[in-house]
Amino acid sequence: MALELRADFANLASRMERLSIIGPGAMGLLFSCFLKPVFPELFLIDQFKGRSRLLNQRGILIRTASGIKKCRVRVSANPGEVGPVDLVLLCVKAYDTKSAMQSVRPMLGQHTLVLTLQNGLLNVETILKFVKREKLLAGTTAMAANIIRPGEVRMAGRGETVIGQLDGGIKNAAGIAALFRKAGLDTRLTRNLEAALWTKAIINAGINPLTALLRVKNGELLRFAETRQLMTEAVGEAAAIARARGIKLLGQNPAARVRKVAAATGDNLSSMLQDVLCGRRTEIDAINGAIAAEAEKLGMDAPVNRTLTWLVKSLEKSYDRRIG
Repeated sequence: MALELRADFANLASRMERLSIIGPGAMGLLFSCFLKPVFPELFLIDQFKGRSRLLNQRGILIRTASGIKKCRVRVSANPGEVGPVDLVLLCVKAYDTKSAMQSVRPMLGQHTLVLTLQNGLLNVETILKFVKREKLLAGTTAMAANIIRPGEVRMAGRGETVIGQLDGGIKNAAGIAALFRKAGLDTRLTRNLEAALWTKAIINAGINPLTALLRVKNGELLRFAETRQLMTEAVGEAAAIARARGIKLLGQNPAARVRKVAAATGDNLSSMLQDVLCGRRTEIDAINGAIAAEAEKLGMDAPVNRTLTWLVKSLEKSYDRRIG
C-alpha cells in the first residue's frame, strides 16, 4: 500500500506542469523564483498591466544573506490568456481573495487544484464558493520576505511550509509537497489542517497588530512587559476559542509559542507592519477580527483581540491625518 501511495504521489507530481501564482507581493515573488525550476510553465498574475510589463522586462530579484538570485517568469494581467493550469497558488491579501478567485476562473480547469498559503482564517470559506472541496488545499508558510520595490524582495527568513487537504485526504497534498521539496522548500504534510491554520493565525494575532501599532520589528515586542502581556492575552483568548471549537492546537502552549516565534524572527518586519509603513490596508479583519467574531458566535468574549482590531482599523483610517 505504501509503495502504491508513493507511486500515486510521484505520478501526480510528474503531471503538474502549469502553475499560476496569484499576486506579485513579497510571497508571490519569492515562491515564483523557488518554484520556477520545477514547473515547466509558471505564470505570475498581476492585475496591474503597467507593473506586469515592468516585471516582464526586469525579471524578479531576490536578495538573501548569501547573495542575489534573479529569475524570469511570465507575468500576465490577463488570466484568460493563460488558460487552465494544474495548480493555482494564492498569494494575495485576505481581503482580495474573493476578487482574485473571480479573476482566475479562466484558469480553473476540470483537474485544477487551488492552494492557499494566505494569512488569516477567512480564506478557505471564500475560496469554497468557487471550487469544490476536494480541489482545495490550504496551509501555512514560515517563509519571510519584505518588498523593496516592484519585482525585488529581501528574503528575511526560511521556514517550514505546511500543506493539507480540506477533504482529509493526502494524495494531492503529497504530490504538491514533493514538488515544493524538489524546489528546495522545507515542506510538511498535515492531516490536521484546521489546527495548522488556527495555530498560525494565533501567532499572527499576538505579533502582527502590536508590531504594526508600535512600528517595531517582531523581537522588540519581547523587550517590554506590557507588550509581552498583550501578546499573552491575545493568544490566550484565541486559543480558548479554538479549544471551544474542538481544535487541538499544535505544539507547546500558545503564549510560549508566540514568544518563541517573536524571538526567532526578531529582525523581521511583520506583513502587517509592512502594510502600515506603506499606508496600505491590513489583514486585521482576517486575523484578530476573525478571532473576535468567532468568539461572538460561540457566546464568548475576546476583548484584547477586539480592541487590537479597532486600533489597527483606526490607524488605517488615519493614515492621512497623522501628525509628524
